Amino acid sequence: MRLRRPRWTGRLSLTQQVALLSLVPVVALGFILARVLETQIVTRTVADADQSAQLVARLGIQPELSPRALREGLTPAGIRSLDRQLSQRKVSKDLARIKIWSAQHKVIYSDIHSLIGRTLAPSDDLEKALAGKPKDAQLVTPSAHSETASEVGLGQLVEVYVPLRFAATGPPAGAFEIYLSYRPIAAAVARDKRTIMLLVAIGLGLLWAVLYRIVARASRRLRRQARDNYRLAYYDQLTGLPNRTLFIERVGDAVRREAGGRGAVAVLLLDLDRFTEINNTLGNANGDAVLREVARRLSSDLAGGALAARLGGDEYAVVCPHTDGVAGAQRTAAAIQASLETPIALDGVALNVEASIGIAVMGPDTEDPDLLLQHADAALGHARSQSSRVEVYSEDCNRFDATRLVLLGEVRGALERGEFTLFYQPKMDLQSRRLTGVEALVRWRHPRHGLLSPASFIPLVEQTALIGPLTNYVIDEALRQMTVWRRRGIDLDMAVNLSARNLLDPALPGLIADLLARHGVAARRLTVEITESASMVNPERAVAVLRALRASGVGVSVDDFGTGNASIDYLAALPASEIKIDKSFITEILGDARAEAIVRSTIDLARNLGLGVVAEGIETEAVLEHLSSLGCATGQGYFLSRPLPAEELTSKLTASFGLSAAEAGRARGARAVVPRS
Repeated sequence: MRLRRPRWTGRLSLTQQVALLSLVPVVALGFILARVLETQIVTRTVADADQSAQLVARLGIQPELSPRALREGLTPAGIRSLDRQLSQRKVSKDLARIKIWSAQHKVIYSDIHSLIGRTLAPSDDLEKALAGKPKDAQLVTPSAHSETASEVGLGQLVEVYVPLRFAATGPPAGAFEIYLSYRPIAAAVARDKRTIMLLVAIGLGLLWAVLYRIVARASRRLRRQARDNYRLAYYDQLTGLPNRTLFIERVGDAVRREAGGRGAVAVLLLDLDRFTEINNTLGNANGDAVLREVARRLSSDLAGGALAARLGGDEYAVVCPHTDGVAGAQRTAAAIQASLETPIALDGVALNVEASIGIAVMGPDTEDPDLLLQHADAALGHARSQSSRVEVYSEDCNRFDATRLVLLGEVRGALERGEFTLFYQPKMDLQSRRLTGVEALVRWRHPRHGLLSPASFIPLVEQTALIGPLTNYVIDEALRQMTVWRRRGIDLDMAVNLSARNLLDPALPGLIADLLARHGVAARRLTVEITESASMVNPERAVAVLRALRASGVGVSVDDFGTGNASIDYLAALPASEIKIDKSFITEILGDARAEAIVRSTIDLARNLGLGVVAEGIETEAVLEHLSSLGCATGQGYFLSRPLPAEELTSKLTASFGLSAAEAGRARGARAVVPRS
């Protein structure tokens, strides 16, 4: 069963609840302590009365007695003497009644003279006193039917029995039965009780006050810690803006409020352009200052209940809970860009900060907060890739493909299972019409999707570290095939493609050298092909790797030349041995004077720089002839041959020679005429 908390506790703070609840046990403890102390006081006071009675008996009365008086009884003079003795203040101060008993249970003396000389039935307490084993003093209340009926008006009494001895050994000769008034004892008890209760109350009050102070201090510390934890969990520590967690919650709240209504929720994701350059140039401290200033401007310039947040790095987000559709979201984006137009001054440097913005607006099909954020992120990615600064989500922005991500997760296993294979596309010497080499192109024989082209998986793989093992496999397999062809009389050069990530690996030249040595292939027979864009990701590191390859004798070919952004100066500095003219120019060479001029000038440029030139994308004989007339050295394309598996290409090459398998195995250094397919 769940215990319900009383309703009144909901109106009190935690500290007040603890204070109130702790007061109950403190009061209970005080009550228990008071009762215990009261009992101890009474016990102690009665014990003191017992000692007082024994002193009275032994020092005030016993000297007036003798063994003979106990045997024969007191004379009238002896009785008067005891009366005088008991009338003294020091003796009669608390004395209420007294009896002196002989061993034969005879009353030798009593302050009630009518009892003197009488033999009465002894009580148990008297018997014990006469036996030398008296009980401790005890409180009694006189009864009208007892022998102490005359003491009824005296209230409670302390009854004490004191053995009467005249010798060190032997049984007592008699006993004193003394009754002391309890009234002065009760007054002392009450006085002590008040004092003790006051002290206990003060002590427990101080204890409760200390506990309350400790609880209050702990409560303040817990509240402060809770606030700090909340800030750490929901706010960015650098800018003070809400972080990703709180932003996602706010988007969810806004979507739920507007779901089914006429309002619309817009999410804007923005990313600062070239922020990495600012960080690397001016340092992290200045980079942080830029982030804080952008956050300040977003917080101060946004209106209409819009909430800005920092998602991490240089990425910010804005949620507009009430916006006029796409037009309203675009106005918010324009306001954000306007707020960033004023340069940010840092150490005397005026920085112009710009941002790319992706917009997603809630619609009937996007009432899911996660989907809305995903759409805004896709729009932001489209804005960055298109350099358009602001993009509203559409299907064109959606590059998310779960199938491609699944493929990426299967790459490692595919390498281990040998599912990747190489196709080879021949290259022809356009002047002699002889085959000079082949380009190795990787394919994936997927168990479910069939044969996959590089475009299906290479763009994903080259963003991960798996591009290294895949490239190693391609080079190793290509060199192995070279040795197979060489043994069959087909002596070809080999070209393989490298990605931008490969060019950032300083160990690549050594790896290629080891593979060349393992297969016994001369370095000059291998060419690595790179794109302009790949070589410009990190030009310094790329050039260092390519120079090491060229120094070892490996050729370097600049693929898709003419489509990138490389300058002539950069091309001159690049350690290239060959240029491949992009097929977009080759296919239009006969019908587009501009394309023909570009091809002609590229061939002249390569010749002047001492570089070889390859035309890719030759699809007709007329194009082949025209390229030959322009002085192009090498060409490849579907007119010559499509990329083919090694076995199929080998059979066509062997057939073109008209050689048997045995003759082909003895042939060395032959040049094969390319079969058209």
